Amino acid sequence: MVTDEGPERPWLEGPLALDRAVLEALDAHARECHPEESCGLLVGPAAEPSRVDEARRMDNLANREHALDPELFPRTAREAYVLNPLKVQRMLDAGDREGRPVKAIYHSHCDVGAYFSPEDQRFAAVDGRLTLPVCYVVTSVRGGGVVDDHKLFVYRGGAWVEAPLEVH
Repeated sequence: MVTDEGPERPWLEGPLALDRAVLEALDAHARECHPEESCGLLVGPAAEPSRVDEARRMDNLANREHALDPELFPRTAREAYVLNPLKVQRMLDAGDREGRPVKAIYHSHCDVGAYFSPEDQRFAAVDGRLTLPVCYVVTSVRGGGVVDDHKLFVYRGGAWVEAPLEVH
């Protein structure tokens, strides 16, 4: 698949194959942040389109944004995540240059399951176009820090659909 934004990005269709250490890192991050959402980027070699071998944690800025403007940002980190867009763009650009692209954004959902919410969908695709050239991994973490599910979501035919998420 060639996008009009640049390089070929076959992982946008799924599946993704996470190295076991990456899944363990996602779970640890989700448990540490609970009862707030964790978030970050998933990276892997361009030569292996489905493989993800690195998780890069990022700060969830939702509480900061909410404190600055609760009307514009009504949700806190308990039910939302906000990434630093400049840092994300820098990592996307560096990944493309270095042959280690960002393939997905990950975040956790606290006490509600692993699904791609209407709010998630609205920010991930505007007017039928991906906001960023990535797919999304959602981890469910429940009270006491119990991780009970992971799901991958990709944008196909104008809709968000679940795709296979493998662990190796």
